[in-house]
Amino acid sequence: MRVAACLWGGVGLFLAGSWMLLNLAADREERGAPRAPDTNIVIGAEACEFGPDDAPGAVLFVHGLAGSGNNFGEVPDAVAQNGWRVRVMRLPGHGTTPQDLSEQRLDGLIRAVLREAAALRARHDRLVLAGHSLGASLCVMAAAEMPLDGIILAAPYFGVAQRWYYGLRPETWLRLLHPVLPWCYKGRLFLQVNRAEAKPLIIAYTWLPPQSAQILLEAHRRVNAPRLLRQVRCPVLMLLGEDDAASSCEAAELALLQMESTVKRLIRLPRSNHHIFWDHDREMAKGEILAFLAGISE
Repeated sequence: MRVAACLWGGVGLFLAGSWMLLNLAADREERGAPRAPDTNIVIGAEACEFGPDDAPGAVLFVHGLAGSGNNFGEVPDAVAQNGWRVRVMRLPGHGTTPQDLSEQRLDGLIRAVLREAAALRARHDRLVLAGHSLGASLCVMAAAEMPLDGIILAAPYFGVAQRWYYGLRPETWLRLLHPVLPWCYKGRLFLQVNRAEAKPLIIAYTWLPPQSAQILLEAHRRVNAPRLLRQVRCPVLMLLGEDDAASSCEAAELALLQMESTVKRLIRLPRSNHHIFWDHDREMAKGEILAFLAGISE
């Protein structure tokens, strides 16, 4: 009994020490990023709004989990130049430190999107939401709750991409491991973009707190609910990178089939991974978005 107690005590000390070291590593890594002195937000991750203030239509850009508005590349600027009011939001817990993300829950992220969307709707006749990754999931949930003129789903998260060597489904691994893993190192190495030269330009957290797994699991459960998907009736543009190693293309296609929108357009980007707006097909993606928005403006 005494030996067993010592062993368990040693394991406990090891886990506690590991948690502390990883917390320190995560904090040191993220605080080294250049920040705006007045807000402490990472430069490039701040919310911004531009384009003609009196435009009839507005587009709200919603980034993904651990990402930032920078993940949309040149698309927001191009949309504004085509006569739309553009709002690139910053989700709660993002653009500061991963510790702030660890305090977030999915409901808080959804409320933030609905709040920003409502503010734009009050000032513009038409409103389109454009989301990347988990941000696309949030746009789908918003479309089920409020009237929208369209949604753009870029590399949308309806499930984690499956690989044969995972063994279990990725969601199963998340469910099993997130209670015991203190932090997950993401790093530049694991940024899912085929253009290697783009990796240093993409702003995203290097470390992910365990709460991020819980957000993904809850989003997976909600956004795939048939009842919710049937409530999506506005025009939909879906952009899928055929090499996406993060979000499941198969799950996204299945979800699109269940939406009751009469206008649906699915575009495959043959040379792109998850960060499609920084990848080889970025110009193609931008062109499809501008064409989709032009159709809504008519």
